Formats: sequence, C-alpha cells, structure tokens
Amino acid sequence: MRKQIGHRMNGMLADIRRIYTTDGIVFPITVFSGEECRHYRGCCDELEVRLGGRPRTVEVRQMHLHFPWAYRLATQPRILAAVSNILGPDLLIGATELFAKEPQDAAVSIGWHRDQPYLGIDPRWCATAWVALADSTIENGCLQVVAGDDHRTCELDPQRAVPVELRAGEMSLHHAEIWHGSGPNRSLRKRVGFAIRYLAPQAGPLPTSPPVVSACGKAPRDLFRLVDPPADTSWERGVAALKESARQHLDALLANVRRAEATAPRRAS
Repeated sequence: MRKQIGHRMNGMLADIRRIYTTDGIVFPITVFSGEECRHYRGCCDELEVRLGGRPRTVEVRQMHLHFPWAYRLATQPRILAAVSNILGPDLLIGATELFAKEPQDAAVSIGWHRDQPYLGIDPRWCATAWVALADSTIENGCLQVVAGDDHRTCELDPQRAVPVELRAGEMSLHHAEIWHGSGPNRSLRKRVGFAIRYLAPQAGPLPTSPPVVSACGKAPRDLFRLVDPPADTSWERGVAALKESARQHLDALLANVRRAEATAPRRAS
C-alpha cells in the first residue's frame, strides 16, 4: 500500500496519473466549492423527489443525457483536468449514476465488485470519477477499495480494504479493475455520490452502442453513437426520458456481464 493513498492532492495534477496507475485509485481531489456543491446536491435531491422520493441506484442514471445541470457537473473543468491526466485530452461521458444512502438505512450497501465486466471495454481507456456531494465517511457507508501495487491481479481480500473518505466537493478517480464496494449508512447524515464514467476515444467502438456525449476534445463519430449535450427541458420531460435511458443502460450492463461470463476461462473441476 502506497503512502499517497488518501493524501490530499492540493492541485498536484502531475501526481494523479502516477498514483492512479500504481494504486488503482487516487483521492481526495477537490473539484467543487461549497456553493457549487450545494447547487448540485439540490439538483440531485430534486431529481430523487421527482422519481418518487427514494429511488434505487438503477433508476437514477444517465442524468447527463437529459439535464443540463448534470452535464455541467460532469464537464466541470477541475474534474476534466484530473481525468485528462489519466485518459488524455479527448474525453467522452459514457454514463452517470447517483449513489445515495439515506440516514440509518442498513438495507442499502454495495457488494464487492469490479466495474470492468459491466463496462465491457478495455479498462485502459475508461475511468470513474466519484464526486461527493455530501461528506462520505465510514459511518455513512463510504466507498472502500482494495488498492495497491497489485490491484489489477489480486484476489479479493476485504481485510486490505481502504476507506475512501471524502468531504463534500471532493472526488476520487478509480480504475475499472479495482475491487470496491461499500457498507450501509449507519449515521444520521445522508451520503450522496455522483459517479461519472469517462471514456477515451480508444475505447470505441462499444459493444452495446450506448449513447455517449463529448466532454472535451475530439470525439470520433465513426466509433460511437455520439449525441448532443442536453437542452433545457421541463422536469417532467427530463424524468420521462431518464427512465427510458436508465432501463437501456441497465440492459446494456447486464448484457456486458453475460458476455464476460461466456468468454471467461473455465476452471477445471
């Protein structure tokens, strides 16, 4: 385990790629002011209300396709500067997901997993930004990872887990092959995390051809189903479109998992 895990970056962008490559994760990176964080937290809270009050994570995804505020969040310059250090100057948004845990909700936790089987693409060309819109702590079920020099090849060992504690307005960046999960929220404070899956053009073409939006730089249209950033619309229209996009995105993830399972080497019995 490297000492840099969990050290504040203090704007040292040059260190981000080195630490990410070695440990599979880098955090915390400050990306939002308090005012910015409150604004985006308010948008996420409103969206949850519009989706019935306490929607499941599978229902709150692909916001960047339908709401300008979500696209602005995902293209915030400080976020893109950090991600560009890992993937290069040309970035696409492949997915966005809201991970919220209500206070004292012992029923919501995320089991240990790696993102790569769900994404279905070469992990060298994707990275996930996990943006805390409220403090994310051990008590309220923060992300935990099995990080370190062998994160790409190691078997899962929860005893080596590192808590990814973040203040509101900070983010982590993690590799698609790193083991991670999170426990329940046993605190009196809500945990709110906005995850963004970034892709480099080398990731294309994608196996299930989901829509992607350009975040910065060049976006080759011949490799992706590229769509325009969202225009202003009513909450009602945006939510209706989001529900369909969330369903399609979940179907694509499950198809990727089935494809990965079908091509995985079989162990001798």
